[in-house]
Order: sequence, then C-alpha cells, then structure tokens
Amino acid sequence: MSKRLPKAEWDKVADWWDTEAGNAGVFHQQIDIDPAIFKVLGNIKNKKVIEIGCGNGYFARILVKKGAKVTATDLSSKLISHAIERERFKPSGIKYLIRDAANLQGIKTGSFDLAIGNMCLMDISDAKNTIKEVSRVLRKGGRFIFSITHPVFCDFRQKWVIYREKRKKYFARAISRYMSSSTEKHVLWAGKVEATQYHRSIETYVNFLRNANLLVSEYKEITSKEPMEKAKKEDGDVTLRRRKYRTIREKEIKELAIKEIPMFLIFGSVKIK
Repeated sequence: MSKRLPKAEWDKVADWWDTEAGNAGVFHQQIDIDPAIFKVLGNIKNKKVIEIGCGNGYFARILVKKGAKVTATDLSSKLISHAIERERFKPSGIKYLIRDAANLQGIKTGSFDLAIGNMCLMDISDAKNTIKEVSRVLRKGGRFIFSITHPVFCDFRQKWVIYREKRKKYFARAISRYMSSSTEKHVLWAGKVEATQYHRSIETYVNFLRNANLLVSEYKEITSKEPMEKAKKEDGDVTLRRRKYRTIREKEIKELAIKEIPMFLIFGSVKIK
C-alpha cells in the first residue's frame, strides 16, 4: 500500500473488543441489529461481499456461514490480527485487509455484489469518502447495507429525562442539537472505553449515498430488546437510567420508552450507475 494509513484509535482497545465481540458480537448486535440486517440482506449465497470496519471479524464469519465469499477490512491492524488469528484457528476463506474505509487501495472497482458496514460509520471520520469508496468497489446494481446508532434518538449529547403531560409521567430523550455535525469523545461500556464518535444527521447520510450513486432502498429503525433490571441498593439513583427501575410505575414508563424510541438505524441502498 503506497499511502500511509491514519492512526487507528481502536488499536488501543483491540484486545478488549475481541473479547467482547467474540464470535457472535456484543449484546445489541446479537439481539437487536444483526437479525434485522439479515432480513434486509436476504439470500447471500455465493455473493461477493466486502465488509468495512469488520473489527475482529465476527460478522464476516457469520456471512461466510450463510454462503457468502467475504473480504473484510478494518483500519486497526490489531483488530485484523485478532480476526486473522481466529481464521487460522478455524479457516473459513475470509480475506482480511488493513484498509482505511475512505481509501480502499488495491481493491478492484466494481468487484463486489454487496458491501456491509455494521455499526462502524458513526466511528469513521470521513464517512463521505467511505461511502464513495464503497460505491466504487460495488458493481452496478450492487447493494450497500449499513447500521448505525440512531442519529436522532441515540447520540452522545442526549440525555434521558422525565416529563409530564396531561398529568401522566413519561420517560423520554432530550436533544439540544441535531442538524449540526459534530465530533466528540464517547465513553462506552460503563466507562471502560473511550472512543471518538461522529454525529451526522440522517439527511447527511442520505446525501452522501445519493452523491455516490447509491439509492436508498431500505430504512429500518430498531428498538432495543435489552431486558429491564430491578435496581439494587448499590446502583444508587437510577431515575434517568434506561434499563434500571425501582418501582413498577418506573418500570412501566421505561418499558414504553424502550418500545417507542429506536436506538439503531439500518440503511439499505443500491448502486444505480
């Protein structure tokens, strides 16, 4: 590769992430996101697939089990090392490459039927050129499917709040900004890991797709199936925590919010020329 790759932030937490994701992905991927993605994908047997932001390769391995021929890329050399190690332990034919998603050097134009970005675009600084590169390596009629945290309802700047309307109490999300793109550090998994996230409006993603000759064909908003838990004394004040409750009434208003407020979003698109 002739161009020097940018530094991969996820190198710092690659070992931790490999353990977390394993061979099935983290909870939200297993329960909420991946089943919805596979409904969008349909039959992928013998399809040539490229995955960007593959991490430790767990999703690529699932794609292979479903009959796809997979090339998987990630900027983090350490995550790719974990993926290759798992491939050595149990060979599946996946080709792993260290690549910047915004510059897929050495990958032939029009060589894939399908491209996937599973929960990575909100972690990629140059989403615009990433989507252009994905379009470049797809054949005409090829599809790009990607999942992200929902830009409206699941953003690092938002807070859970309680408000009252017509004498009824509701659990809700409060946002102060949405249209403006921004970059901020985001603490993941109970403060264990800090990573950079990039907030973009849905309109921004749609425009990126359109400018890359990708026509939106699917749009799915996904609520979480993560179960509620009764708070323990050591949990402290859980009033504004989504999954913890102390009273039956608090449980009811939080369950309603979980059912009504989507946390993730899936785009499906087709390359039109």
